[in-house]
Amino acid sequence: MKYVLIALTALTALAAVTPAQATGRYTCEAVAKSEWLSQEQLTEQLTKIGWKVNRMKEDGGCWEVYGTTPDGLRVEGYFHPATGEQLMLNQRGKIIFQKK
Repeated sequence: MKYVLIALTALTALAAVTPAQATGRYTCEAVAKSEWLSQEQLTEQLTKIGWKVNRMKEDGGCWEVYGTTPDGLRVEGYFHPATGEQLMLNQRGKIIFQKK
């Protein structure tokens, strides 16, 4: 029991200091943070064209958006951080759109 407790403590400590990793589904070109659209700006841009944005985070230098497309598809989308251009859509692990 003592060894199990020590192992769990060590794993917890390791997990706490390990940085968050990008999923690696898509990587954007490097863009200065000062040029990025804010979450509010991208949400507004997407809402205007019919998206429903559930949540958003930074991933791989892109904005990663979880939401529903104007066509009603629930997707994970990657968008250019400065322009908001759609770069990739993923639905249930399957890429349904990717910019060439």
